[in-house]
Amino acid sequence: MHFFHIFSIFVTLIVIMDTTKTKQQFITAAKTLFVRKGYDETTMIDIAQEAGLSRRTLYSYFESKVEVFQAVINSEVEKVLTQLEEIARQNIPVQQKIVEFVFGYFRLIKETVDRNGTLRSGFFRNSWGLEHFRKAFDLKQKQMLQDIISEGKTTGVFDVVSVRRTAEIMHNCMRGFEAPYIRGKIWQGNTREEIRFEARRLIYGALGYNSETNKQ
Repeated sequence: MHFFHIFSIFVTLIVIMDTTKTKQQFITAAKTLFVRKGYDETTMIDIAQEAGLSRRTLYSYFESKVEVFQAVINSEVEKVLTQLEEIARQNIPVQQKIVEFVFGYFRLIKETVDRNGTLRSGFFRNSWGLEHFRKAFDLKQKQMLQDIISEGKTTGVFDVVSVRRTAEIMHNCMRGFEAPYIRGKIWQGNTREEIRFEARRLIYGALGYNSETNKQ
């Protein structure tokens, strides 16, 4: 009985791994087609053919092209979140961490858009702006902001009344700067050093941090 229990677990793991691999094949194929042809011109038949699998298999994983689209978005979002989490976990002064988090966020978003070629003008422009496509992403990003701000408040580095409200305001400000940053408009007439300097002053001002009175 013990042997068959272990064998059953082993078989289950193989099935899960195979299912994950097949699903990823479809996501990769869809992303390739969305870049090459655009979302509107891509069909479920195209995705199945690009993946080298049957349309029936495709529909066993995704009920519609919208679901495939969501999966592609999620795969890109997870890459961004993973790297943001790495920044948030860094063992560095919290005042440095919050600045690195904000600029890391914009850098990662821009890299994601740029990496996806023709998605720049349509696919990602639309998806990042649609609430239902980015809701989970926003919640996780706000939680990371809250954790960093809470760390600063607890250690006496930041002087904020409400960690939650401050994180919410910062999150919405960051969203407002996404499009200008991606399009490069924010840099017009300014150097990166100048923008970073002014942005740091704004961030520190919002968090009640004084670099002169908080010198290490």
